[in-house]
Amino acid sequence: MEGIYNNVQHPRESWARLNTRTSTYFDIALNESAMSYDLRKRLNNTCDESEKSEFSSLEYRHSVKAIVFASMCVEAGINDYAGIQLGDSYCDKHIYSLDVISKWVVVPKLVCGREIDKSGPAFKALQQLVKFRNKLVHSKSRDFIPTPELGVKLEKAKTDFENEFYNSFRALFLLSMEMDYVVGQLHNPIRTLDTSFSPFLEIPEQLKNDFEDCRNITLRKYRK
Repeated sequence: MEGIYNNVQHPRESWARLNTRTSTYFDIALNESAMSYDLRKRLNNTCDESEKSEFSSLEYRHSVKAIVFASMCVEAGINDYAGIQLGDSYCDKHIYSLDVISKWVVVPKLVCGREIDKSGPAFKALQQLVKFRNKLVHSKSRDFIPTPELGVKLEKAKTDFENEFYNSFRALFLLSMEMDYVVGQLHNPIRTLDTSFSPFLEIPEQLKNDFEDCRNITLRKYRK
């Protein structure tokens, strides 16, 4: 993240793959996050009840898509990295059946002898993202039973969802920044966000403050 190339030796230094979608999912996740931010701003700035209802519905949809595509990105990224470095046959037998979290722990260690910090912010954000993605994908409804506590529960559910949305794109930032130090910019399973190596990188304006915050978190950790 400081423009210094981190050269971590890997079995394969060049490759060509079919059906790589990590970058596509990354871009979709950030674009959906930016649209959700815009709608939240419009929602907070209107007094019209019909507009509030419409903006709230649209904001929720974009947030759900942001969370799901962020989780798709982290899974596609580690699968691509594993397939490239360990080979498709080996991964079919031993890697692809693992859960996403285990892949992020095991695969880099198998490939280059290094592993993600399981006590760090990137790994915690990854765990939170995957957990909530599973909750969305395996959604279950409940009977509506009016109780005195219902309002409090609904407000908490709303706040929890907003936190999960916020975590989703920050997980992409933190994980990508962490992996620059773990496996190096060239082999980053998601992509490097270091502009010295990704000069055409564009972070949506709405997310730039969070991007800088994640960058500072990562730099503080690795400058120790």
